[in-house]
Amino acid sequence: MDRRQFLGTVVASAATTPIMGRASEVKGQQAPAATPSPSAIPRVRENFNRGWRFARQSHGTGALGSFDRQSAEAAGVEPRFRDAYRPDYDDSAWDSINLPHTWNQIDSRDEEPGYWRGLGWYRKQFLLPSQYSAKRVFLEFEGVGSVAEFWLNGRKVGEHKGAYTSFEFDVTDYVKFGDSANVLTVKVDNLFRDTVPPTVKTDYTFYGGIYRDVWLRVSDPVYVSEAVWLTPSVSENAATLRIQSRLVNKTSQAQELTLTHEIFDPDGKPVKAFSLPVRIPAGETVEVTQDGGTVTNPRLWSPDTPHVYRLRSSLLAGTRVVDTVENPLGFRWFKFDPQRGFFLNGKRVQVQGTNWHQVYPGMGNALPNSRHAKDMEIIRAMGVNFWRTSHYPHDPATMEASDRLGLMVWEELPVNKEIGDVREYTANVLAMADEMIRRDRNHPCVIVWGFAGEVNAPQSVAKKVIGAVAARYRQLDPTRPVGMHEPRGEDIEALVDVAGLGVGKETDEKHRRFPTRPYLVAEYAAATMGRGIYGGGPESDDLACENHEKYLSQLNQRPWMAGGMIWHQFDYEGETYDTVIPHVVAFGMGDIWRIPKDVYYFYQSQWTAAPMVHILGHWTWPGTEGKERTVKVFSNAATVELLLNGKSLGVKSDAPREGLLHPPRVWTVPYQPGTLEAVARHAGKEIRDQRRTAGAPHHLVLESDAQELKSGNLESLAYITARVVDENGTVVPSAALPVTFTSDGPGELLRQSWLGHGTGWTLDTIAGITQMAFRATDRTGHATISAYSPGLLMGRLEISVQAPGKPDEMEYKEKFEVDEP
Repeated sequence: MDRRQFLGTVVASAATTPIMGRASEVKGQQAPAATPSPSAIPRVRENFNRGWRFARQSHGTGALGSFDRQSAEAAGVEPRFRDAYRPDYDDSAWDSINLPHTWNQIDSRDEEPGYWRGLGWYRKQFLLPSQYSAKRVFLEFEGVGSVAEFWLNGRKVGEHKGAYTSFEFDVTDYVKFGDSANVLTVKVDNLFRDTVPPTVKTDYTFYGGIYRDVWLRVSDPVYVSEAVWLTPSVSENAATLRIQSRLVNKTSQAQELTLTHEIFDPDGKPVKAFSLPVRIPAGETVEVTQDGGTVTNPRLWSPDTPHVYRLRSSLLAGTRVVDTVENPLGFRWFKFDPQRGFFLNGKRVQVQGTNWHQVYPGMGNALPNSRHAKDMEIIRAMGVNFWRTSHYPHDPATMEASDRLGLMVWEELPVNKEIGDVREYTANVLAMADEMIRRDRNHPCVIVWGFAGEVNAPQSVAKKVIGAVAARYRQLDPTRPVGMHEPRGEDIEALVDVAGLGVGKETDEKHRRFPTRPYLVAEYAAATMGRGIYGGGPESDDLACENHEKYLSQLNQRPWMAGGMIWHQFDYEGETYDTVIPHVVAFGMGDIWRIPKDVYYFYQSQWTAAPMVHILGHWTWPGTEGKERTVKVFSNAATVELLLNGKSLGVKSDAPREGLLHPPRVWTVPYQPGTLEAVARHAGKEIRDQRRTAGAPHHLVLESDAQELKSGNLESLAYITARVVDENGTVVPSAALPVTFTSDGPGELLRQSWLGHGTGWTLDTIAGITQMAFRATDRTGHATISAYSPGLLMGRLEISVQAPGKPDEMEYKEKFEVDEP
């Protein structure tokens, strides 16, 4: 199956005719396969990311970041771009790029205030084979930031408002087939508008560009626009199914067809199939509801058992497959109980949650799908079972990864801060609600439809907007509750099903006054912290751990609260923040490169079952020999023994208390240089963590999370970690040294911005560690990545960049010819 099927949300129809009926069941039967020829393929979906051209206008705004409202000059089309929509426009001087792409991926972290906001232009030429001339052609955009206009072959196709929701256009009437080139032009801007949320934000960057995937889809003129599953009842013994389908007929004749749905279990085995004859009048759209009967002994979806079924929906004309779509399907049931918390599949499950922004150094928010998936894996490995899409719908890749990993999701719209004209603002948000829910309601991971909250508007305005959007949520999907972070007022709170409030006396009082209202903490920012800062002072790792320990303890002692979500999983770019690192919001469980802070391991000790142990901090404290130091160890094991230079300092047992399932083990130790080791023992297993006293910086060590990349694959990246170590290989925790990365061979290092070094490939280490991203290109061979810092021995590693069946372009063998006399 293609990576994902986007369900049409903007297909126009002359009429909508509902058809209701109970399907005939055909257990285990599969729909006939289509003949694998171009003309008979029921649906083609091709990635459209390669081969674009891009140019940015000269005049922009953004000196005040997201607060910059002075956009009049920047909003105008400059003379050289006035004909850019025309097919014969000369774009040869524009940059050649591939998607995803953003134009301000680095300037929110440089020395110059603000980040660029304005207009950017994209163009792409493409051919469509003649055999598609009788088909329907669609262009799917997963995310464009934030307002865009589209022309195809010089004709205006449409426009879209909102940076974070997916949308599509039916471009059949605009395209040419055969040898005639099609020219697509897209004008994009990320300028301030008080009617297109998010309007302003203090702590994240509003990136511009076509920053997510684009797809070209070709289908029969009679097709499945969407297929949505419902499970009216689910238990461990049986689950009932109902499928709601939307079928479109773009021909001039009525169509008599069969609609078939097939269910495949998580192993890909067919479970059942059911079908129904349908008649679709000419030029119309019909909606079909089919009762699919019962699936016995369903494998339930949960964080511990993320079983994902597949739903294949097909239209058949006799035995010919006219169109097919696939969707994920999950069997689970849940509820928020106002007195007992959150229940999933009949069992109370504590919400162990986090928040996450779509940003990575050198990429802005134009992340590849592989990065999205990797972030979800890091989040899950910390023990998280629930995350909030702060503050907007995220890439479809995150939903797919959440289904697979068992991460429950609160998905929300960026309704917060300022609200302009209420009618226009509400209309834009309602359109976003349609796009968000229609795209993601088939994902079993989605539990809540939410609002970002913290609305800075009069109560009457906020109530009107929230009320209208909440009603649309429930209309589109009555199976999931509506949630909101910080509703700011009882009238607003009453409009939603789940209120996101923090732990404290005020929320305790609300719970007493409104005993039927469910609560959870949608975000808690217990501390800002810099990785590698110790000593108990502001922004230190050890003080942050204490604050998180206290907050989680208080949260766990309120069983009526469903749980909470940390703010934030990783540090991220924020122009107006200057806490630990300028322009970086440092609430993260890991730094901006995803290198974990100590607090990451605290949560892992509370939220994971696999035995783990982690010593907080380092063991390099020159000049403090003999002075007592506090050593804290995070572990979920039954016992932990601490040793210094091989001598035991005692064993401490696990003892749940004060709301913590596995409180940290603490020792007071006179400091001596050497080796500090924690040995955790659990159920006959032994695991260790070690800290060694570091000497002077000596050399650099490089490590890659991938040894081989795929040539020509834009998703294929390696993340290169550089460590400053002493001559014995111990990381030097005090090292804050510049490291310059270079590469030779296929592939490319991704530029970053770092204060004092400008834009490029030089970064300062933090606590002796930094990181750089390396991406495959179309060439093959062995890439050498080196790291240099003055006075240190260089670090170096090799990465293979290869493609199946393509020779290594850097293979070289010396050949000596011997001349015969």
